[in-house]
Amino acid sequence: MVRTEFPDDLLLTQIRVIRAYATLARQPRGGTAPLRRALIHELRLLYAHPYWTDAAHSYADLVELRRLARARAWVEAA
Repeated sequence: MVRTEFPDDLLLTQIRVIRAYATLARQPRGGTAPLRRALIHELRLLYAHPYWTDAAHSYADLVELRRLARARAWVEAA
């Protein structure tokens, strides 16, 4: 598999998306509207990033970005 270099801001946005999903998963029912709005905002930033405008980038790059972001989040949490 070819390694892809991702811009730092894109990687940090993916990390924030992962954290937002985790926070939502821990919340009891109700009162999650602000968290969902924050998640939607981060997802917009992620998918509208200029990195994705290059036709050479594929779904496999998105999967690799998620894998790398999870690994980075684990390192930061430790």
